[in-house]
Amino acid sequence: MAFRSLNKKAIGCMRLSAFIGQGILALIFIAARVIISGTQVDIPLWADVLLALWGVYAVVYCIAAPYIRYHRYKYDIDEERIVVKEGLWFITKQFAPIERVQQISVARGPIDRIFGLGKVTATTAGGTVTIRFLEVEEAEKIVESLLGRIRSIVKEQDLRV
Repeated sequence: MAFRSLNKKAIGCMRLSAFIGQGILALIFIAARVIISGTQVDIPLWADVLLALWGVYAVVYCIAAPYIRYHRYKYDIDEERIVVKEGLWFITKQFAPIERVQQISVARGPIDRIFGLGKVTATTAGGTVTIRFLEVEEAEKIVESLLGRIRSIVKEQDLRV
């Protein structure tokens, strides 16, 4: 297998997503802390220490995790299947036989659009395989290529019947 890597823009997309996710959690934790401090309940020191430790973890996570995920994220499309390998703590490998693909789509979320990226999702009866953080042009080329392969597989199967 000749795995392909992602464009460097993917790191920025992953980093912005991480900052937004961790920022939302930070707002929830801080709001809870402010609400509780306004009551008669005493907050133990260890709770504030845990909140501070989480804050340090969140910053490190937002900086380091996208870099690690970027270097671990690989994908390959050959004549028979689509393979996506990814992960931060646990590495997963997803496979989808091209002959079983029922639907292919390109999607772009708001953060993807900022970085000019998108994702290709191939749906089979057994589930979906998504190749994320692709440049839009590359995603559209992949979809066209897969559609061409699927058409030729369908023609071959029709000739055999």
